[in-house]
Amino acid sequence: MSRNVSAVIVNYEAGDLLLECITALARQSSLLETIVVDNGSADGSTAAAAATYEDLQVVTPGANLGFAAGANAGARVARGELLLFLNPDVCLAPGSLSVLAAEFEDTSVGVVGPPLDVAVAGQVEYGATLDPIGSPVHLAHRAPVLYVPGCALMTRARLFQRLGGFDERFFMFVEDVDYCWRVLLTGLDVRVAQTAPAEHEGGAVTPGGYLTAAGVTSTRFRVVLRERNTLATLLKCYGSPLVWIVAPVYALQSLATAIALAAVGRRRTAMEIAGGLWWNIRELPTTVDLRRTVQRSRRRGDREVVRRMYRGLWKLTLLIHFGIPEVSEQRAATAEPGP
Repeated sequence: MSRNVSAVIVNYEAGDLLLECITALARQSSLLETIVVDNGSADGSTAAAAATYEDLQVVTPGANLGFAAGANAGARVARGELLLFLNPDVCLAPGSLSVLAAEFEDTSVGVVGPPLDVAVAGQVEYGATLDPIGSPVHLAHRAPVLYVPGCALMTRARLFQRLGGFDERFFMFVEDVDYCWRVLLTGLDVRVAQTAPAEHEGGAVTPGGYLTAAGVTSTRFRVVLRERNTLATLLKCYGSPLVWIVAPVYALQSLATAIALAAVGRRRTAMEIAGGLWWNIRELPTTVDLRRTVQRSRRRGDREVVRRMYRGLWKLTLLIHFGIPEVSEQRAATAEPGP
């Protein structure tokens, strides 16, 4: 198999995990090049990787762009027919890259991801989906997926360019949902290659967000950006009339989430979730322009996308089983200014 894959790793303070990720990639037969986008790391991780692998291509934007814009920056210099976006805490098993790349011999495929053995969750995840109002649901079994996590996502370079890449307004989180949903709407498939496993530390740079036996723990940074970016994605990707039903419902549940967090003393998180709603109002002209582009490219109806969704309200399910999640007020080191 030809070497046609450009691996793009967005790095911020990943420490030794970055070198482990690159070492696992270097053993893969389909790899054309590895590109590290360094978002201003001060821990020496990028320099150590470049000293070990002299052919490593390093992109230094000069600022912390977040994952979405960082990944786009790496994609712009990539030469491969296929792009593999990786978090530095992901290691591909031997041979997995070739298996992922082989999926694209099927011309109906737009995105592929590996099954992820997530250490922090203690389980293997086979891609992910959403519930009808946008809450993410990681799949612990093999099923049709709505998206594969951006921590290990392979796509066609020309498709990525044609669709405008990741939405850079998002900084981090939900850019993978948004991109995969747009790919599905073009009529292409999003799938998991069952025989291409990878190990994922999970939350190594930005903690939280995974379901464990104790429930879900998260950070203000993660919760706020997920709430904010999900609404923008729903507005872009749902068609009419569903968008006019789902978007207001989502906005109301965001307000309910903010009120619940304020009631348990997480007032700053609550205020920033409300700020995310205001961000969506300010960004509405841009979101509407992007929506027009997305809907013009549509070759698949909402009914087919909804079939891939979780049947129920996932956030309500978690609330019933585990109560209000524990949300740390800590902002991650990767954080942008509040919304």
